[in-house]
Amino acid sequence: MENDAGTWDVIVIGSGAAGLSAALSAAKRGLKVLVVEKTHWFGGTTALSGGGIWIPGNHHATAAGITDTVEAGRQYIQSLVGEKLRTEVLDAYLQAGPEMLQFYEKNTEVRFTIAEHSPDWHQERPGASLDGRLLRPLEYDAKKLNGLFEQLRIPRAEFNAPGGFMIDLPDLPHLTNAKSSLKSFLYMVKLGARFGWDKLRGHPRGTRLTMGNALAARLLKSARDAGVVLWRDTSVSQLIVGAEGVTGIRIERDGISQTLGTRRGVVLASGGFSANQQLRRAYMPFPDQHVSTTVESATGDGMNMGLEAGASLDDENYANGVWCVVSTAKKEDGTTALYAHLIDMSKPGCIAVDRQGKRFGNEASQTFVDDMHRTGNVPAYIIADSRFVKAYGLGLVYPGAMGLKKLLKSGYIVEAETLEELATKIGVDPMGLKATAARMNEFAKTGNDLDFNKGESVLDRDLGDPAHGPNPCLGTVEKGPFYAVQITSGDGSTTVGLRINGKAQVLGQNGQPVKGLYAAGLDANSIWRGKAPAHGCNVGPAITLGYIAGRSLSAG
Repeated sequence: MENDAGTWDVIVIGSGAAGLSAALSAAKRGLKVLVVEKTHWFGGTTALSGGGIWIPGNHHATAAGITDTVEAGRQYIQSLVGEKLRTEVLDAYLQAGPEMLQFYEKNTEVRFTIAEHSPDWHQERPGASLDGRLLRPLEYDAKKLNGLFEQLRIPRAEFNAPGGFMIDLPDLPHLTNAKSSLKSFLYMVKLGARFGWDKLRGHPRGTRLTMGNALAARLLKSARDAGVVLWRDTSVSQLIVGAEGVTGIRIERDGISQTLGTRRGVVLASGGFSANQQLRRAYMPFPDQHVSTTVESATGDGMNMGLEAGASLDDENYANGVWCVVSTAKKEDGTTALYAHLIDMSKPGCIAVDRQGKRFGNEASQTFVDDMHRTGNVPAYIIADSRFVKAYGLGLVYPGAMGLKKLLKSGYIVEAETLEELATKIGVDPMGLKATAARMNEFAKTGNDLDFNKGESVLDRDLGDPAHGPNPCLGTVEKGPFYAVQITSGDGSTTVGLRINGKAQVLGQNGQPVKGLYAAGLDANSIWRGKAPAHGCNVGPAITLGYIAGRSLSAG
């Protein structure tokens, strides 16, 4: 059965930061907008992420007395990306980023603040900044969502929401110091009391939303307030293309096939292809071991539909994903828990080793997965001692060794009294591991990693332990029992996507815009071509290119 479900000014496919931003930007300019989401949840991968955005020359930095300019950001990216850079798209992003930020903070519920001590990843490049470009979303009260809370994608319990109790980045020092600091103890008690009250009131999880979940909630609430119509459980099967370009879509909703028309255009923002096994085999190194932290619905729908409509692929990237180190554990319900090792590997007292028990890279580096790919060490192991696990946790084990016994029982963590015994249990050369640990112990005393320079860069040290010296990233591995967790390569996003111009219009094989078709987020090719500049390099382009798409559509 098929029927005509009407005509809209703009139809957006996908409800992450890119899709909701495009919808919000268009609706705030007076257009009639529909968002279609194929899953049961709004928010996309954004709702699972840290939610940070990288915006050079933003007004928050200026207000904080940080000197930064759009031109400096351009110089940094030009130096980093080089000849593969699409200058038109970069310029559009850099010019629109500060504008987007001010527009949303003035006219919607979207709010950000500076994420302190977050330098650009490549400080050796001209134009790199030590602070002020990364912004994090402010926490949000889910009670303001008025019925949308139950429709917002639930964050990963293993990342920042254990038991539905959400944690923000500024909470982490208090969580770590709760046993030694009265201030931190009372801080965590207050958060725990609010969570308990939320559960008593019947909420399915805590109403204090943080990180990407807070950003998704703010965008979702703002979009609905702006008049955007939100449909979930709605799959798109095809773009309708005629002599006038893209004029609508075909969908499946409530078991009924429907045709929707559009007067201005369609925005593709479906979230990339990390969950598409065929495309992963085509673009991802070690695809059989690769683990994605994106949503299960990221199957390349937008990119594939765009190509069918005459779009061109812009896939000559340095890397086809934004890589991250991942470990996995089977949960009691049979599902898989994922942990992205974004913080723990920078702390003092852990090493990552291959089957010979040898280190092969700087564990604190944001590009450690490149070392895994280069050396073929997929999977590998993180090794730490009891002091490390108690102080910082390890993967799914929280600081204070919370959850250790359960994860030992599941096999996620392996424990042994000696390094030799641990090596035997995990299939690593015992003598190699013992020698590597001894060498790291010497480095920890001097503060100099003579093999891979761990803790030498500003970025390494920023994620280390500032209270530990002489190097905040180098510590000994010598106090038993010892622990190991297997790690593999993963991604937080794909980078391959459709070719767009500075207006977020999708370009065809002839280099001209496909009329009525726009792309943002992971359906558009990465501005960075796979050379990520900093934290916030995924959500920043998503929300900004979405804003540009909505602005372009309103211009006609």
